Amino acid sequence: MSGDALSVLRRLVLNQHKVPPVARRVSAALAALAALVLAPLVLAPSALALDCPNVPLEERLAASEVAFVGRVTAERPAPGGGIVYRFTVDQRVKGELGREVEVHAGEPLVDAADAPLVHDEALGVLARLDGATIVTESCLLTDPGALLSTSDEPKGDWIKIVIGLVILALVLVYSVRRLRKRELPRRSSLDG
Repeated sequence: MSGDALSVLRRLVLNQHKVPPVARRVSAALAALAALVLAPLVLAPSALALDCPNVPLEERLAASEVAFVGRVTAERPAPGGGIVYRFTVDQRVKGELGREVEVHAGEPLVDAADAPLVHDEALGVLARLDGATIVTESCLLTDPGALLSTSDEPKGDWIKIVIGLVILALVLVYSVRRLRKRELPRRSSLDG
């Protein structure tokens, strides 16, 4: 703030008793209006977007009984409330699943941007079992690539180790043979 503006503010604060009552009422009304406009934005940020706990995908996968990558093909109201989604399973990650599964949700499923799920688009689904019923919620949906990369264990570690040891053994054998060939001519020249 510049010096002039600061001095004006000081005068207003120090001489507040000299401010006309109408100006005080107007400034109080403006402050109340600003509070009313800003309060919903400050107090309800979770109403603006999907609010999920920040849990790593590895932990969510470990806690889930069922996980797969699939596409929504249909949806219908569930008899006891909620919605039943029919998924075509593209790749099973965890649990016993068929090619098509029905997944129950208490509320309509949405993506991270609060948009309804798009039919026939790949989606990572984590779920729990309620008896024989697969149950999920919007916070358990994830990117299919992230789900597959998290669930894939590194394959071929043992074969890489074996190949590395075989190459090391060949290099050592070759090096030892070369050293022996080099030493033989030296010994014979020393003997003679």
